[in-house]
Amino acid sequence: MQITAHTDPVVFDTLASDWDALVANAVTGTPFQLTFFQKTWWSHLGNGQLLVLAVQDDDALVGLAPLFIDDAGVLRWVGGEEIADYLDVIAAAENQAAVQDAVFAWLVSDASPVWESAQLSNIPGWSDTFTQWQAMAAAFGLTADVSQIDVSPAIPLPTDFEAYLAQISGKQRREIRRKRRRAEANEETAWHFVAADADIDAATADFFSLMASSHPEKAEFLERPNMRPVFTDLLKAAQDKGLLSLSFLEVNGEKVATYLAYDFADRIWLYNSGLLPQVAASLSAGWVLLTYIIEDAIGSGHTVFDFMQGDEDYKYKFGGQDTTIHRLTITR
Repeated sequence: MQITAHTDPVVFDTLASDWDALVANAVTGTPFQLTFFQKTWWSHLGNGQLLVLAVQDDDALVGLAPLFIDDAGVLRWVGGEEIADYLDVIAAAENQAAVQDAVFAWLVSDASPVWESAQLSNIPGWSDTFTQWQAMAAAFGLTADVSQIDVSPAIPLPTDFEAYLAQISGKQRREIRRKRRRAEANEETAWHFVAADADIDAATADFFSLMASSHPEKAEFLERPNMRPVFTDLLKAAQDKGLLSLSFLEVNGEKVATYLAYDFADRIWLYNSGLLPQVAASLSAGWVLLTYIIEDAIGSGHTVFDFMQGDEDYKYKFGGQDTTIHRLTITR
């Protein structure tokens, strides 16, 4: 296997087709590894030296390690742990071990730019990159530590909504039915997805407004440097790619709840949410909208509804089952 190190952001365009095809078949094939997300994150939040390692075998792209060395000399994933729930080496199962070996050996060789330490966060528990690289680090005389930093609940979806309801507790099932009946009895309640040809700027403004209204921490998050611009561009790019799943619940013509998700690889990846508490509470608008998008995910043939990082109680009430999220820290 041969490795080419790309340090120019043009790589997100020149390798886009092969890159995204590789993600679609990767062990960790998530929206956060796709070029639309990686390119957007780098353009707004990247710093230091870009270091995208492309692994080829007989001229075929078989692996990628999108990395960068930040201004403090720390090796990190492109995509940023603050807004990307899953990050990892990109390779299909049959090539993953060889790609992991090749990338790590390159990173500790004289060919690599100098890095003082590595902090590789948000590696999902279904990947073995953190254990393989921990072992390789030890073999090269480096200190490596693995820690579980979060959980990421997901619902395995059956083939119909009634079967899904049967998966959850009887109490929760009754609550869902009761809250939906109450919402549906109100003739002024309606929900929809943002269409592929809709005005995404207007939809983004509505999403930001509800996100900021829902909790002070979310409002503060949106005011961090470059956060609104990066989310604005992510929504536009996801819509262009046909990956955007942005939904709203309206009461009396006013948007009161929203969910932002990505639709990729037969899975719905629930990314963020917002609501208008003073209006939404009386109808449990967040819960009601969530049941609609879960039902739609089942009806459209998706196999997993991924709540992504965080152990919020509602995720388990709706049937989420934990996977783990890990950080690999390496010091020289």
